[in-house]
Amino acid sequence: MDAAPVMIWVSGEDKGCFWFNRPWLTFTGRRLAQEVGSGWSEGVHHDDICPCLRTYMSHFDARTSFRMQYRLRRHDGAYRWIDDTGIPRYAPNGDFLGYIGSCIDIHEHRETQSELRRRVLEISELNRRADAAALAAAIAHEIRQPIAGIVSSANAGVRWLARRTPDVNKAMAALKEIVRVGHHASEIIESIQTLTKGGHRARLPVDINDMIREVLAIVEDRLQMNNIVVQTKLNEKLPEVTADRVQLQQVIFNLIRNAVEAMSSVPESSRVLKLETDLEDSQHILITVQDSGPGIHQNDIERIFERFFTTKAQGMGMGLAICRLIIGAHDGRILAETGVHHGALFRISLPIESRMKAADV
Repeated sequence: MDAAPVMIWVSGEDKGCFWFNRPWLTFTGRRLAQEVGSGWSEGVHHDDICPCLRTYMSHFDARTSFRMQYRLRRHDGAYRWIDDTGIPRYAPNGDFLGYIGSCIDIHEHRETQSELRRRVLEISELNRRADAAALAAAIAHEIRQPIAGIVSSANAGVRWLARRTPDVNKAMAALKEIVRVGHHASEIIESIQTLTKGGHRARLPVDINDMIREVLAIVEDRLQMNNIVVQTKLNEKLPEVTADRVQLQQVIFNLIRNAVEAMSSVPESSRVLKLETDLEDSQHILITVQDSGPGIHQNDIERIFERFFTTKAQGMGMGLAICRLIIGAHDGRILAETGVHHGALFRISLPIESRMKAADV
């Protein structure tokens, strides 16, 4: 193990580490006697030590494998991001012996991914602001005339009622006109809200697996921070689909965000996010997103895709509604169900070739 190209540590049944290989000691610039027990934790960045120990302890107690990332102080004093994977050790007779872990320096990769995420989020924010500004301008332009009509009719109604002998019939007509124009204004707003934010973007061939990997790269920090293990099973022989890549990313992002929030109520050692892709039939592909959270109440299965329906105290109930609109605009289907054992399960069926219509979101 001293000749291995990775840093290796070994711990016993008492959770204390009793051995580190030469690459670890070379990296930290410390002696074995300084690292054993919990001495190794002295080199972990103070912002990372608590989540690091929490992950280690919880998985150790559950006897499950884990993977975590933290900053470790190098021999020159610089902190470097480390990817650490630990697995339980067992004797030939099945007795639990402790853990063995392997670590690699991922600092450059982490910095590159961080910059990529920053740029993606910056672009997303600029797009969101541009969409909001365009929507606000469209609403203002379209309803200016109906509002003017409402004000005019209201003033007329006031005048008819203010006469020495109020003309009730004409006032009633003015009120009916207000109702009619009000309904018209409401229809305008509703029609604008259903316009696509990117309805004029061309639909192009999309590699679904690459699209999912891009979203996972964007949310990697959030998943790591919440100690969520990601398991992917992506069929690499899937054909490309004709779709709006950004909108499909929005769907996967919303589902992952909901999964992270749902799993916050379960023990860290049991938080698992599964993403799978496969062929549903010769004309459709299937995307499956499953979490290990508390699941969906049976009474809510049919309602969770409705606008403004939410089980969250601070939620607006728009995320899954938007997902359904996007998938529907791609001639697909999205269904929700409770997982076989636990958690929530979402299935997305997309045609390989879809009609070229704007997404009504």
